[in-house]
Amino acid sequence: MAIGRRVSRSVAGIGRYSPGMVRLVSLTAVVLVFVAACSSSEPAATGHDTPERAVVAWFEAIDAGDVETASESILPDSLALILGIENSLSADTTSQYLVEGVPVELQAGYWRSFAEGFSDFASRPVSTLTVGQATQFTSEGVEFASVPISSGPTTGSVVIARMLDDGSWVVDMVASLGDGFANLLLRTYENLPDGESGDVVRTAYTQTVVPSLWAAMADGSFGEDFARSALAVIDAVESGSIPSEG
Repeated sequence: MAIGRRVSRSVAGIGRYSPGMVRLVSLTAVVLVFVAACSSSEPAATGHDTPERAVVAWFEAIDAGDVETASESILPDSLALILGIENSLSADTTSQYLVEGVPVELQAGYWRSFAEGFSDFASRPVSTLTVGQATQFTSEGVEFASVPISSGPTTGSVVIARMLDDGSWVVDMVASLGDGFANLLLRTYENLPDGESGDVVRTAYTQTVVPSLWAAMADGSFGEDFARSALAVIDAVESGSIPSEG
């Protein structure tokens, strides 16, 4: 299973994306993870006091190999969705991860490859990035924040954080990595089967993916190509996609 193939302009893009900025396009670490038969659940997000703290805690946990904190610091369902689309997992497997949580061994492999891939590409650990002051905004009735990150005075990007119902903050991986996954999100959605598993994944798209894509477009860092792809995903979800045969 390929783990962590894509990370877009957020942690890998290093301030606002604009022409001429260094863009560490993708963390292309590919790690084979053999998952034991383990039913351990993905930790539920507990959230942090501020969006900046959510990003810092996420970066530090990734480098420290702290699987629980890394997974708690991101929006629930996002890791299951990203693993599903990135590795062409079946709807049955993705829905199982959404309901029961991603197995701990698989979480560990993903975060390990994330850390190693970033370090190999950027020649520095992800936790050494400078995290700036967040700009909060509302998109489709949900509170988000753009958190600037940089590795120097001339390079920068953002990580997008999302406010939970209790007022705490987590990293929204779908919004932050949207430009690397929009086309895969659409392809996966259009091929979801009928039945319970497909319905579980469709619900996750409605509750997680659509608000995240709206937020990424509102942030404005991805550009027109991403916006077109994101709108295609949103249109498919809101209109309902015809399941593929078989």
